[in-house]
Amino acid sequence: MSYIVQEEEFNTITIQHTREMLKNAYDAVNYVEAWDWLKTFNEESFMLSQNPLIWKITEAMEKLGYTGHSGYSFGYTMRAMEFLAKHGKDNFLIHYAKSSPY
Repeated sequence: MSYIVQEEEFNTITIQHTREMLKNAYDAVNYVEAWDWLKTFNEESFMLSQNPLIWKITEAMEKLGYTGHSGYSFGYTMRAMEFLAKHGKDNFLIHYAKSSPY
């Protein structure tokens, strides 16, 4: 099961704001090499997590240019990355191309 999403595959996510958030988070998780951690994430909340990787991912998101998260959008985005890590690219693209709260 692959979690490698090509640049052009993000274009299947039709809502631009959602696409930008998810692509930025994807790049940030890659940057800090957190995919294995996300595969085993079992805490109730990303927002309340005390794991240092959360701070590294957040800092990477900002470094890579996205600074507009609310608490809700951060949680949504990180759950999407968790979904990708646990269920693979194909399921991620199917689910998130059709589903967006934005």
